[in-house]
Amino acid sequence: MGVHPQKQEGLFRVGVNVPAGRLHVKECREIAEIAEMYSDGEVRLTVEQSVIFPNVPDDKVEELLAHPALGPETRLNAKPGYIEGNLVSCTGAEFCGLALIETKAKSESLVMKLEKQFILDIPIRIHMTGCPNSCAQVQVADIGIMGGPAKKWNEEAEKFKAVPGCKIFIGGRIGENGHLSLEPHKTGIPLEDESLLPILVEILKDEFGAKERHI
Repeated sequence: MGVHPQKQEGLFRVGVNVPAGRLHVKECREIAEIAEMYSDGEVRLTVEQSVIFPNVPDDKVEELLAHPALGPETRLNAKPGYIEGNLVSCTGAEFCGLALIETKAKSESLVMKLEKQFILDIPIRIHMTGCPNSCAQVQVADIGIMGGPAKKWNEEAEKFKAVPGCKIFIGGRIGENGHLSLEPHKTGIPLEDESLLPILVEILKDEFGAKERHI
């Protein structure tokens, strides 16, 4: 994310966060416009579901960052927080017949709530995947959320009923000292915020030393 010098003198690459890897039509057109104006029409997509504009001239960087598509009220952001900037999500049940849960909107909503609540000085990679196929690679995430069965007490029926749920994995790593998190930390968690969000808050505090913001 952000602005980084290239090997070529006077040229920079600008990384832009795409929340949950989901782009809407207007955003696609805006990305194309930025590329035409500042990076010779070239856009690169990353495995972290972000966008890179390469070969941006030094004197055009600030102008690119000031583009309305990257404003404070937009989804696209060249300077995202440590949580929102590291979210990865699979396609989810909206468009995938294998997924057990909806992932894109849910993961974006969860991450933005956590971003507003916590102050972090290290990146936290949250991956959300809809089923055990793990297209979002939850086993290598700091916090992995995988769709799975769950039950919740139904007052009207006076019994537990099946609801969209998930498993949570902790401690996956990538790179030279990579580690797969293969055993879930918790299972059978209902996907709704009142059940899932407190668990994520607890994990961020206990496992990653996150500090809550005081407003």
